[in-house]
Amino acid sequence: MTQAILFIGVVAFIVYAAFSISYLIDVRRTSNALRAFLKNTEGNLNATLTELKGTLENMHKITANVSGITQDVRDIAETVVSVEKGIQNFYGKVKDEFAAAAEANVAGLKAGIATGVVTLVRNLKERRSDDNEGDT
Repeated sequence: MTQAILFIGVVAFIVYAAFSISYLIDVRRTSNALRAFLKNTEGNLNATLTELKGTLENMHKITANVSGITQDVRDIAETVVSVEKGIQNFYGKVKDEFAAAAEANVAGLKAGIATGVVTLVRNLKERRSDDNEGDT
C-alpha cells in the first residue's frame, strides 16, 4: 500500500513537473515576445512622444491666438457700439438743430406770408378806393 501511494505520488509529481515545464516555456515565450515588442516600439514610442509634445505646443499657441483674437473681436464690437451711440447722438443733435432751424424758417415764412397777404389786401383796397374816387 505504501508502494501504491508512493507510485501515485511520483506520477503526480511527474505530471506536475510536466505542466510546470510547459507553463514556464509559455511564460518565457510570452516574455520574449513582450521584450521584442517593447524593443520595437521603444524607438517609435519616443518619436511619437516627441511628435505629441510638438502637437501639444502648437495647440497651446493656437489656443493663445484664439484667445487674443476673441479679445480683439470683443474690442471691435465695443468700438462699433460706441460708434453707433455716437452716431445716434450726432443724429439726434442734428435732427434737433434742423428741427429748430426749420421751425424758425416756417415761423418766418408764416409771418412773411401773413404780412404779404395783409399788404396785398390793403393795396387792393387802396386801388379800388382810388379807382372809385377817380370815377366819380
